Amino acid sequence: MAQREIAHETLAHKIYVGKGNSEGYKDGDVLAIAYKSINHGTLHNFYTLGSVVSCAIDWCSCPFEAVERAKENGEDLHFAFGNGVSITSHTRDQEISFMVNHGDEIKFHGKMFEIVATANNNIGLKPV
Repeated sequence: MAQREIAHETLAHKIYVGKGNSEGYKDGDVLAIAYKSINHGTLHNFYTLGSVVSCAIDWCSCPFEAVERAKENGEDLHFAFGNGVSITSHTRDQEISFMVNHGDEIKFHGKMFEIVATANNNIGLKPV
């Protein structure tokens, strides 16, 4: 297995260069998007990828019914949600994520999506 190139590393996070389209992303993968802070240089927002199917399976529900219900309600079948941040006084394992940018195209569940900025520093997955 080839080693991944590290884009940024701290005690709390190791951010690798984003995956190629031949490999793609899976549920639970964490994306990192860099932004400039006036006082602290380059920081990162983190987002976890998810899907209606994976949520249904996690909650022991029928994924087929969940997809149909989501379509009827006009909801996205694939999404990314922002990760919260907390300061702790104990040592934690280093979290792994993948560096991406707004406008990048990623492969998730075998489909291509563009990462788009949405309100309140969130991101959306727009089908390509």
